[in-house]
Amino acid sequence: MPKKSPWHSIKQAVHHNNTNCNTGNNIEKENLRDGTGGKPLCDECSKLNAAGK
Repeated sequence: MPKKSPWHSIKQAVHHNNTNCNTGNNIEKENLRDGTGGKPLCDECSKLNAAGK
């Protein structure tokens, strides 16, 4: 389960913490920020984490 410190996009309503998350990996560099941004975890990351991926 490749996890790392949370990150988020200033254009999304969620944060990410799984390096296998396609949505999280497709954030443009200019919109990328470290941390959760006070946003909930994205569904894709949640499912990947639960599946141990």
